[in-house]
Amino acid sequence: MIDLQNVTIRRFLTVNERDAAAWLMMCTDPWKTFGRTYEDCLDAVTNPLKEAYGAFMDGEFLGLLVIDLTGPLKGYLQAVCVQEAARGQGVGSRLINFAENRIFSVSPNCFLCYSDFNDSVREVYERLGYEQVGILKEYMIPGHDEILMRKSIGPVMTFTRPQKPS
Repeated sequence: MIDLQNVTIRRFLTVNERDAAAWLMMCTDPWKTFGRTYEDCLDAVTNPLKEAYGAFMDGEFLGLLVIDLTGPLKGYLQAVCVQEAARGQGVGSRLINFAENRIFSVSPNCFLCYSDFNDSVREVYERLGYEQVGILKEYMIPGHDEILMRKSIGPVMTFTRPQKPS
């Protein structure tokens, strides 16, 4: 049983942690269906233009997230992935909440996509306040669409970064 009070979310510190994250991604949908290799997934968790974090409890790796704070969709939650044994216990929601706090410190919008063949995650995202804003037809692989979702705290033009405590 996962005690969410004891779950720490932090950057990966070791090669072994990054390796575990890449293997988890590679073996989990949607990346498995996309045919992503270990090297592709390792690139996702080590890309210096993105921020990758792991969820840990008592030294055990539970899951990961990758966020992108650059580009046209500044505040894109690129990946959330949880170990099978830890699913359904709030780890994924905790990772998403962490990502939102980080993203909303620099942007009023948090975007994510899910694959139509992985529709079971839609309910989770909607419960967390995400709304569908578009469909990217056959964006990743033939015959399947990516559903673009957004959670917002306001429009871009009126957004001001929260003040850091002095």
